[in-house]
Formats: sequence, structure tokens, C-alpha cells
Amino acid sequence: MKNVLVLSIIVGLASYGCAASETSEDAGGTGGAVETGGSAGPSGTGGSAGSGGTPGSGGTPGTGGIIGSGGMTATGGAKGSGGTTGAGGLKGSGGTTGTGGASGSGGAGAGAGVMGTGGSRGSGGATGSGGTSSTGGTTGSGGALGKGGATGTGGATSTGGNAGAGSGGSTGTGGATGTGGTMTADQVFDPCRFHFGTIDSVAKANPSMIPQIDFFTPGWMGQKDTFDMSYVCTEANAGGALAGKVPVIVAYVAAFYVKRHFGICDCNVTTCGTNNDLCHTGAADITNNLASIVNVYKSYAQGFAACYGTTKPIVFEMEPDFYQYTYTGIETVPWTFAQAGQIMSQFAAAIKAYLPNAALSMDISPWVGTNNNTGGDGSDNGKNWYSYFDMSQFTFINTSGGGTDAATAQIRGDKMTWAGLNQVTGKPILADTGYGVGGSPAGPDPAWDNVTNINARIANGVLSISQYNAASNWGATISSNRSQLNMPRYCP
Repeated sequence: MKNVLVLSIIVGLASYGCAASETSEDAGGTGGAVETGGSAGPSGTGGSAGSGGTPGSGGTPGTGGIIGSGGMTATGGAKGSGGTTGAGGLKGSGGTTGTGGASGSGGAGAGAGVMGTGGSRGSGGATGSGGTSSTGGTTGSGGALGKGGATGTGGATSTGGNAGAGSGGSTGTGGATGTGGTMTADQVFDPCRFHFGTIDSVAKANPSMIPQIDFFTPGWMGQKDTFDMSYVCTEANAGGALAGKVPVIVAYVAAFYVKRHFGICDCNVTTCGTNNDLCHTGAADITNNLASIVNVYKSYAQGFAACYGTTKPIVFEMEPDFYQYTYTGIETVPWTFAQAGQIMSQFAAAIKAYLPNAALSMDISPWVGTNNNTGGDGSDNGKNWYSYFDMSQFTFINTSGGGTDAATAQIRGDKMTWAGLNQVTGKPILADTGYGVGGSPAGPDPAWDNVTNINARIANGVLSISQYNAASNWGATISSNRSQLNMPRYCP
């Protein structure tokens, strides 16, 4: 809220004035209704009226809230400043500028002289679904205590003509995220710990595993031109087989689109004919159909917003092997790194337009080149590659494709390391055990069940592991390992 400062010069005796934001296709299960948060908490009020300062003399005109003046006509003195902005829950404000001598208050419209209310509908959590709106310091239902602005004080006694500096309420703090499943941007996993996940069909086939996992991965997104994944909402919503688990969805939308419309295959599949694959024509096909692909992203984002809601945590792992479209000498019209970054930003924006709280993850290709595919061995840990992307759009980075090395400093056989990648991007890493041709899951990887290995990777910035094809007793393994694992470096 903008502070309004009105300068009033009153000659003679002053009177006090008053003022007033690669491809699994598992089918989904069925489940219950959409989980909703709590009801809105009552509006709180700001602080009691503060007292103004006594008239000052000898300075320049004292200034303050909306109309109040700092006493006698001051000459030579400095201007009194108004109160700081008090914030309530979500957007509590600290009030209008305090006047030199007028009463102050916290919350919304907290002037230095008017009884103010709490924040302008400050909320306990991020929009109050699952942590209801708390105002002015009242306890948010589902969220921690939200505070409005503290009581504003009137102007201090002005001396020598300095106007009393009235202060409004101090900044209030909103409530923490409610426990009803809501989230604010980049709040994904609860509680803070190393996280385990698997494919939805694997979890449902082994129910004893479900209490131990934190997330699940359904079939990959983009297999149609319009939204076709309502089964994910059925699984994850209240009453569903995987209720309370975070959906981590692989968004392969661009690749699926050109494969479906132009009859080409993944790079490691030869059944579509010689060189008729994503590594040869994928970049050109995506570029020529970019607007249509962005619309597919919008369709899926709208679909999830409708059936899952916009407040519960959801993660999208964006376009596995996105780096392949830059292959100079292989792609017919390869992208530059800058083009890749610009196109990815459009995909990310399409999701965020309908799911503003969704967490996005950027793909890891451990063999990235240091300069538009020069020296493609990952030796710079992706420093050059990721510099062309708006990494503020992403909460995570994630592995995809073939298996990853739990027991070594290197992610795979290339030169890129877990620690180096984490240092370059500053993002927590979502690791996986890999998949085969066409996105089929690989077998269990026992190296990712080893506590020593996991703790070493936690130190390198790894936050989770997805065992795509976990063993049937994996739930017991997770339960046994948890107490031996270190706290991760990130708690998004």
C-alpha cells in the first residue's frame, strides 16, 4: 500500500489532524473427492491508537500521516517520516504514513493517529486453502499464527522544530502453510527429509509401500493434444489410493507432439526408419509447431487446475533430453543454447499461467557441452548450458533416462558431478534410477538403498530418489533407512 505524505504548514499554534499475491503410460486408479482447506479465520485489528508528539519548534515543517502536522511552524528541522509498512498474513499492510504527532495504528490503513485495522485481509497461509485466512494477528486455521502490524506510535516529542516522526505498525508476518495440503510457491514436500518415490502402478500394487513414499510418478504427460490425466487427480485427491502423496509428473509434451504428428521415434528407437527420430528432425518439428505445443501445455495445466486444484503441491519434470535438440551436425536445424532457453521459458509460462504454485524441474543431461555442443562431456557441470535458461522458473533439477550412480561423485560415466551440478544451479536434485527404451522402468537399483551412498548424495545436494521399478519390500527398506539418513540441505 502506498504511503501518502501530505505536507501541511500551519502558522501559529498547530492542531492535531486525523487520518484515515522416455515414456511410461501407466493407467490411473480411482479415488475420492478433492481435498479442501479450512474456513477463513476472523479479521484481526491493528494496534491501539498511539499518542502524538508535543509541538516542536525551530525546524522545517513537521510532516507525518495524511494531514497531521508536527506542531508550531518549524524552521531548520528535518522532516518527520511516517510509519513503516505493517504486513498482515498474505498481504497485510503497515498503514498509511504516520504523522508527526497523530495517533498511529498497525495493519491496513495504519495511520499515525487513527485506530487501524489489521492487515488488509492478511492470510494465515498462502491463500488460506488448508491454512485459512488469518487477519491482523489472529490464528489461521490450518496455518500458524498470522500477525498484523504492531501498534503504531505517535510522533516523538519534536525539539528545535523537528517534526515528530510517527511510526505505523511494524511488518506483520503471515501464518505458515496449513496442514490441509495447501502450498505456497516452492513449498512442496512436508516434512523436511530425504524423499522417496516410485511409479503409481508400482505403489498401488504394493500397498505396504504407500505409507513410506513421499511422491509418485504417473504416466508421462502429453500423450494427447488435450488433457487426459484426470486419473492422477483421482489417485492424489482425498480418498484416492495415493492421497497426500505429491504427483511428480514427467512433461514430455513437445517430444510426444512431434512423434505423434510426424511419425518419428525417440533417439534410441529405430522402428520409425533411418534418422527419423527426435535427434535428427525433432528441433525443426518443434520449432515449426511451437504455438500448437504451447497450447497442449495450457490444456494440461488447465485440466490439472480443474481436477486437482491450484493449492496442493505438484511437480512437473520438464522435457527429458531437451539438450538433444541442440545436436550440431545431427539435427537438421539444431537449436542454439539460447533458442533452447527461450522455448523452455514458453513451456514453463504456459503451466504457471494456470498452476501458479506448481514446482517445475529442469532436466539434467550429464554430457552437456561447454559451448553449443563443443566438448560435450559435462566437464563444466552445465554452467554454460544452464546460463541460457531462466532458472528462477525452476525449483528443482532432475535426472532422466538411463540409470544414475548412487555410489560415485559423478552422475554417470561423464564428467558432470552431483556436487558440481548443484553448485552451478543452486537447485536441489531429484534423482531417479532410470528407465529403458520407450520409458519402460528399469529394475530396482540396490545402490540407492544403501544409507552410506544416500548420505553422500545428500551432501551433494540430492533431495530424493525415485525407484521407478522398486522391489515389493521397498517400503520396509525405506522404513529401516530413514532414521539413519542425514537432513537434506534443502527443504522446498
